[in-house]
Amino acid sequence: VPDICKLWLEYMRFHQDIDPIFAPRDGALPVFEEKYLRPVMKSENSLVLVALDKRRVVGYSYSLILDSSDLMKRKKYGYVHDVAVTASYRRRGIGERMFGEIIKWFQLKNIDRVELEVTAKNQVAYSFWKKQGFTDYRHMLYRQI
Repeated sequence: VPDICKLWLEYMRFHQDIDPIFAPRDGALPVFEEKYLRPVMKSENSLVLVALDKRRVVGYSYSLILDSSDLMKRKKYGYVHDVAVTASYRRRGIGERMFGEIIKWFQLKNIDRVELEVTAKNQVAYSFWKKQGFTDYRHMLYRQI
């Protein structure tokens, strides 16, 4: 768990360089661990994967099964929350292998649709997910006031 938390912080700092809105608050690590990571690890509707090089954590992912709004026909769907690989291990197929395991898990759970979000300015992630077969279906916009 501490190694996943360190990798999460690297993941957030990578995104912070893309857009400062992602800058983690002071003390964010224990909050991430206790409020997000540990509950997800205990839930049967979530999957946390860790990629190792020997005993070193070099990647992690977490995915969830979510329920749609009561207003929509579709019910449950898969959601890939994070897929992070430490900088020195990127472009080695680790993210792709983790995603393959995520898909297998969703299929075992009878999930037939998977969604995720990509930061608009993160071309590396956007290209990766397009390569995995994802297509655009929604755009989220914001405005500072």
